[in-house]
Amino acid sequence: MARTWLLSLLLLRAASGAKVAKQGSCFLEQDDAFDDPQPGLALLQLRLNSDASTVATTPPRRRELLKQRCSESCVPAVFVVSSGRAGSTSIMHMLNLIPGYDIKGENLRMWGSIYKMYAELDSNYRNFESSKLYAWRRSAERNRTEMLCGLRTMVLAELSPSAGARVVGFKEHRWSFDQDLKDLETLMEVFPCAKVVLNYREDLEQQLISQSRAFGDFDYHITDAANKALHKFASRHASRSFVLPLEQFSVERFNELLHFLGEDGHCRYITVVHDNDGLDFTQTPDPLLREAINCTSSP
Repeated sequence: MARTWLLSLLLLRAASGAKVAKQGSCFLEQDDAFDDPQPGLALLQLRLNSDASTVATTPPRRRELLKQRCSESCVPAVFVVSSGRAGSTSIMHMLNLIPGYDIKGENLRMWGSIYKMYAELDSNYRNFESSKLYAWRRSAERNRTEMLCGLRTMVLAELSPSAGARVVGFKEHRWSFDQDLKDLETLMEVFPCAKVVLNYREDLEQQLISQSRAFGDFDYHITDAANKALHKFASRHASRSFVLPLEQFSVERFNELLHFLGEDGHCRYITVVHDNDGLDFTQTPDPLLREAINCTSSP
């Protein structure tokens, strides 16, 4: 297992060493060590599907690339950040209608678990006093580049993007709203090219009623604080945030989202889908409601 995980990190470095060229809205990673350009997340998929035996047959040029750092890794990603019962599943559905988008749902608070581990390690390191004991020796500082690379690898391994994915991501409503969204701040650092869709309800009372019906309880102060935290995050990251409350769901607004993502050159929404309507939870939409979007060409 250790060898496989090391290979994952090394192959991610190879992907980050690629020349990133923007084509339409997605990024193509091109590497002269490969015979053919590998679009989108093909290199990442290769990393996830490879086994340790690949190392033994790695060409010299690629072995050189494997040594490179991953600080320039730019994985196209979109994260849907919601305060709950505000239409985030519908947003995920609308995003997945865009060709090449693979936006996952709530994976048992996947990122929250990874961030909790990271935050604990970070706290332990900062609070660990230096010692003269040889058994407690450590580096003077940690390699943050490698740490972010490792976190990115863990997220991608959990998401396991489909072979044709060019943009990945997930939606979640469990965030550290009480900590000013520090977990989301870290996620944006882990994925430096990512964008977020911030989702809530303008009508707080209706949001609380929906939460009560769906989950059996609600807390006014928690939901109110969550919505305020979303607005603060948007003000700090205006260029990377798209604010989309439930009350603004419309074809026009979702087409503005396409423009924000750089997808409006080839796609236009025709209608808006509605998941988890009322007290029901939508089952896996397979196939997706493709008629809700019109795409005239590939990006």
